[in-house]
Amino acid sequence: MLNFETKYLIRWGIPGWVFIVFSYISLLIYESKSAFIKDFTVTQMLGILISLGFVGVVIGYLMHQIYFSIKWIYSKQSSKILKQITDLVTDKAKLGIECHEFDHHKAYFMMEFQWQKQLVLTGKDNREYIADRYRYLLTTVHALGALLVSLSASILVTVIFLLSHLPKDGWGWDDGSAIGIIVLLAFLIISVTMLFKYYSANLIFFQANFFNSFFAGDFKKGDSYRDKIGFVPPPSSNVSKP
Repeated sequence: MLNFETKYLIRWGIPGWVFIVFSYISLLIYESKSAFIKDFTVTQMLGILISLGFVGVVIGYLMHQIYFSIKWIYSKQSSKILKQITDLVTDKAKLGIECHEFDHHKAYFMMEFQWQKQLVLTGKDNREYIADRYRYLLTTVHALGALLVSLSASILVTVIFLLSHLPKDGWGWDDGSAIGIIVLLAFLIISVTMLFKYYSANLIFFQANFFNSFFAGDFKKGDSYRDKIGFVPPPSSNVSKP
């Protein structure tokens, strides 16, 4: 199993590496004769690839922050998600959220607090399953969101290359290749957007219905002190009662 640091490096790196790859392809289309691209030794190329690997992680991390800023701050996405969750929760009063707080992050923070509180109150097996599933869905949503930022930035770079090399005597092979890359990126953006919406809806449905299960008492409460220390009750006495 990957350790914590490696998993996060890969998660942050993928959007950055995708951006670097498509930007480099656009550069190759129009600047294939550039000295920046050719005349490198194998050792130099290896060093460049390693450097780009680290640069990709930094770019990917920044794209994660851009995604969070756009989706969770400027667009008030937390309020929209909270509204969708509460619409599915049967006993809304137990969430402890006032309707007038929906346009503020405070209401979403309260929902997150209730979620963690109910997890703590469930048994260990239930808690581990719910937490793992929730972590998987949430991580997938955020990863797809950052990938959307990466693909959008990539298509912007390709369009800039295309516009900066507008043909004077008709379209050439280079322009057709750039348009092909743009079409591919557009297809990827549409596909990733559909996946993002799917997993986002899945996560909302998951949280809302587990809130219903929590409040209905479908899960046993947290492990008792005896369970935690492995308490074994003494055998029943064989002495006859008077």
